[in-house]
Amino acid sequence: MERLEKLKAAIKGKKILLLGPTGSGKGNRAKDLEALGLVHIGLGAILREKVRKDPNSELSLSVIETTKKGTLLPDHLVFPIVMDYLNRNDCQQRGFVMEGFPRTKAQADLLLSEIDLDIVFLLDVPKAFLIDGILLFNRHSCIECKTTYSDFDPPKVKGICDRCGNRLIKRMSDRVERVKTRLKIYEEQIRSFLPDLEAKGIVQVLTITVDDDEAIRNKYLKKLKGEIYWVQTDRGGKARMLNYEGMRKRLYRILEEKLI
Repeated sequence: MERLEKLKAAIKGKKILLLGPTGSGKGNRAKDLEALGLVHIGLGAILREKVRKDPNSELSLSVIETTKKGTLLPDHLVFPIVMDYLNRNDCQQRGFVMEGFPRTKAQADLLLSEIDLDIVFLLDVPKAFLIDGILLFNRHSCIECKTTYSDFDPPKVKGICDRCGNRLIKRMSDRVERVKTRLKIYEEQIRSFLPDLEAKGIVQVLTITVDDDEAIRNKYLKKLKGEIYWVQTDRGGKARMLNYEGMRKRLYRILEEKLI
């Protein structure tokens, strides 16, 4: 408890960005950071709310169209929305964690011209799992708080979110071709601005896989039907993976090393 309180004090006011491909767990990691006191800014959730409130606006129609195609919204619609949130008093005072933006070099350049980021977490997940984890293992998300679940990290009650008690749904974007399109966009566009962030010395890689010689308790590993799951890595080997609790523990440990 004392370590957690120290971490909450140390992270107050920090500006943190989460980057990673679709299915890498950005939303769940953002909620881990939100639990430390940061304001969670999820562009996807913000856009869905704006569509719900005004479905016929230019923004809403663009959101609906780009969701169908698996493409990106134009910067002139997205950036003002992002900055409105980042300039709010709670974000300025408590700090924030943002996920879902930027997604292109142009967006990154705009953001870096306005905000001095403290840490960028790059979520590193094997490509094989990014597709299989979304399409084969029953991924669902909460209709309200957007927490995601799967056969690896199932809810305590089927179809019901552990956090807020709302129902779980399968997202429209979780379809084979859309997933592949989004992964391609990530590789082609998001990676283009990583060197700019790395040059600032603020990028921390948060990997989900576990090294063969890494001592770790089984309760922190992903299991499927009670058995430890092994994923094919991008280098052709196989590795164990951290579960939700394990990733939170790794995230907090990195923050302690950086901030305390």
